[in-house]
Amino acid sequence: MTQRAHYDVLDGLRGIAAVMVLVFHLSEVSVTGDASRNLLPHGALGVDFFFCLSGFVIGHAYDRRWGEMRLGQFALRRLIRLHPMVIIAVVEGLLAYLLRPWREAGPQVGAGRLALTFIAALLVLPWATLPGRGDDTHSLDGPTWTLFQEYLGNIAYALVLRRLPVWALAALLVPSGGLLVWGGMHFGTLSRGFGWDGWWMAPVRLAFPFIAGLVIYRLIDRLPVWRWGLVPLGLGLVVVFALPVVGSIGHRDAAGLVVGAGAQGAANGLFEALMVMLVFPAIVWLGAHSAGPPWRNHLCSWLGRLSYPLYIIHYPFVYLLWDLAVLGHPSALALHRALVWTFPAMLALATAVMLVYDEPVRRWLSRRTRA
Repeated sequence: MTQRAHYDVLDGLRGIAAVMVLVFHLSEVSVTGDASRNLLPHGALGVDFFFCLSGFVIGHAYDRRWGEMRLGQFALRRLIRLHPMVIIAVVEGLLAYLLRPWREAGPQVGAGRLALTFIAALLVLPWATLPGRGDDTHSLDGPTWTLFQEYLGNIAYALVLRRLPVWALAALLVPSGGLLVWGGMHFGTLSRGFGWDGWWMAPVRLAFPFIAGLVIYRLIDRLPVWRWGLVPLGLGLVVVFALPVVGSIGHRDAAGLVVGAGAQGAANGLFEALMVMLVFPAIVWLGAHSAGPPWRNHLCSWLGRLSYPLYIIHYPFVYLLWDLAVLGHPSALALHRALVWTFPAMLALATAVMLVYDEPVRRWLSRRTRA
């Protein structure tokens, strides 16, 4: 297998997906969670695309290192890569909850419960949902539910998946794909796993794309070399997110709970599962074979660096926007302005956090631990 130093286009696609997830969440507030009216009805699938990229990147980064690397070193490297941003996102989420200007009626959360929620959040563990946060399993920073799954995928890779030949990995795609299709058709969407209603969809959404990404990495030198580049692949990704909902599916109500889902949306769930099983692996394969001029590679690198901070820090602000929309009773114009201005504000904040906190802290930790 030829070892490439970097896959620039995949970095760019990760950044595009992170921006699309931000747009999806902001649009979700504006339409009160009705996916059929969202600017990106399938924007939640950005998570599944991240899982597919993660499987590919884990294989690329670590498959060849196991002769010289022990399990503890692998775990330390993954913690240094992922956890500094978890800490700042959870602290941000705690402040957003404590200082929120719009509050639901009824008793407020006690200090003990809030402290336990904060500790669980720092460990990215599912925990009892705080009032006003729907039924989220990670109610200080919603997207950290995917970090819990990411760690589970890393553990599975380190203990089992790295040892399996590619044919065995490919065989695992059959049951994991079947579960993905069944879950999607059951709920009418793959957008589950973030809450206690359908919590089991979280590992189901992880399994197929993560293993598929690892399979693509193992086979990349045997797959046809078709160089599509960042622009057509990025547009393809956006088109998948923007396609209309197939049939009728559920939506979030004013309390943030998912309602109205069920068998009537089975076709939509099947559609989303097929996108994850067929289109996303194809985009990763084509992106891995693609390259561009130096200026575009620099852009891809920047987008890739920005993607994780943007993804992990934006959601406490989305919680505040939900509170504004539901409890603040703003005019339509005021809510629209708040949503529009949040987009560039999140890009600026993510850039600042990346440059001032995330990258310096990770460099310092890597030097101190020699990881």
